[in-house]
Amino acid sequence: MLSAPENPEALVAATPSLAQMLWRDSLAVAALVWLAVVAVALVAGLTVLRESSVSVQLVARNLAPFDFQRDVLQWLGTDSLGRSVLARLCGAAGPALAVAFSAVGLSLVLGTGLGLLSGYFGGLAGKVILRTADMIVGFPTLLLALVVLYIFGPSVSNLVIVLAVTRMPGYVRLAHAEVMEVRERLFVDAARALGAGHTRLILTHILPIVAPTLLTLASLNLAMVMLIEAGLSFLGLGIQPPSMSWGLMVAQGRAYLAQAWWLTCFPGLAIMLTTMAFNLLASWFRTATDPQQRWRLQPRGTKT
Repeated sequence: MLSAPENPEALVAATPSLAQMLWRDSLAVAALVWLAVVAVALVAGLTVLRESSVSVQLVARNLAPFDFQRDVLQWLGTDSLGRSVLARLCGAAGPALAVAFSAVGLSLVLGTGLGLLSGYFGGLAGKVILRTADMIVGFPTLLLALVVLYIFGPSVSNLVIVLAVTRMPGYVRLAHAEVMEVRERLFVDAARALGAGHTRLILTHILPIVAPTLLTLASLNLAMVMLIEAGLSFLGLGIQPPSMSWGLMVAQGRAYLAQAWWLTCFPGLAIMLTTMAFNLLASWFRTATDPQQRWRLQPRGTKT
């Protein structure tokens, strides 16, 4: 004869929280620490290091890094105008991340909304939304961005819009597929039978189910958008001087690659580590929010 567990509260308490599962994943913790460092650098670049990032000192041109007897801001070397590479790295973090978060946020909101509508209501409007998304996917992202920015001119607003448009089809198709599966579940039918309207069904019962998958895709897209922005800035069609970005720093440093390798190495390293951190956190978040995969982040013998 089956009996109820003696201490059900203990079973609930044994289920680890997201913070506990994060702490048990060393790679995810390392990624979070690096992103915290980037956040501190971003704040410093907007405040205390803002003047230092543009201060020209021709007597200190192309100083090599790792000479710790010099000023702290010169520990990572200086560029061809004597500007601190460390200060410029901090100052360039703001534009690079601002473009990435703006483009991903815009594509997430618009793509999710269109995907929810097409998946829930279907019909001719849903088919038009999906076919339009397929048409956008058919164009290579970088090539489409190059054409649009060449025609309308390089600017931050144009860059954000074109990156958002090229990333949006992924959210449309993913949200559409998730909604098509969720809308047939019994709890949705029960809510509909109790008088819930379309808006309430979508926002209260369907969106919370599909949100973790969409947020995982957004985390991956942050890394992708950062790489595309760096490539466009390297080609001269992204962020323009006097603004800074890591991709623009790589482009400006390539002329001095033979005698000043640090001008391209450090911003390139910042791009690589930041995109890797976003990818690692996206992978962890997808595992942590999936009941079938969550056991990978728990100690042996723990059951959810």
